Amino acid sequence: MTLNNMPELRKPLTSAAVSLNRAKPPWLVGGSCGLMLQGVRLNRAPRDIDIYADGEDIWDLHRQLQPWADGDPVLDKEGIYESIMGRYEIDGYNVELVGGFVVSSGRSVYRVEVGELLYPAAPKVECSSTAFGLMPLSHELVFNVLRERPDRYEAIAEAIRKKPELHFELLDCIVRRNEWDRQHLSLIGSLTGLKLP
Repeated sequence: MTLNNMPELRKPLTSAAVSLNRAKPPWLVGGSCGLMLQGVRLNRAPRDIDIYADGEDIWDLHRQLQPWADGDPVLDKEGIYESIMGRYEIDGYNVELVGGFVVSSGRSVYRVEVGELLYPAAPKVECSSTAFGLMPLSHELVFNVLRERPDRYEAIAEAIRKKPELHFELLDCIVRRNEWDRQHLSLIGSLTGLKLP
């Protein structure tokens, strides 16, 4: 995977990746930027860059992005989301560093585990002189189901169905490690064809 189809993002992503890779904690690029780099068809180009990590790692990563920071990371609770969030501007792009991310919708509670679960399964991107990982599509699917974004989850599910063997093990693991509303499980199953508990 390369940034050939998104040349305007090469500079900010390279700047962020070079800095973040100086720290030890794992981190991943997600959101629309991560989706487009994995070939998911979206209606518009990314307007910002979302970077995910575990909550305990946010301050180590924030120190690497300090020159671009808009203040310190803060606990952010908005609607169905809870996280520790840092905000930055790198080469004209807004960047959000999101740690300890939890999504609660109905009876579903999804705790995003970057280091232990998502990072080992993350597809990698070569970007100039460095490399970084992307949030796996299994995560992106359940995240967008929980936030009721059919424009996203239908496109993500289409990409997953093309190569289900790359995604089903992680998707099953995400489901088993979190709490789910029956309606959400049913939708995830119907979108992917995966038999869920």
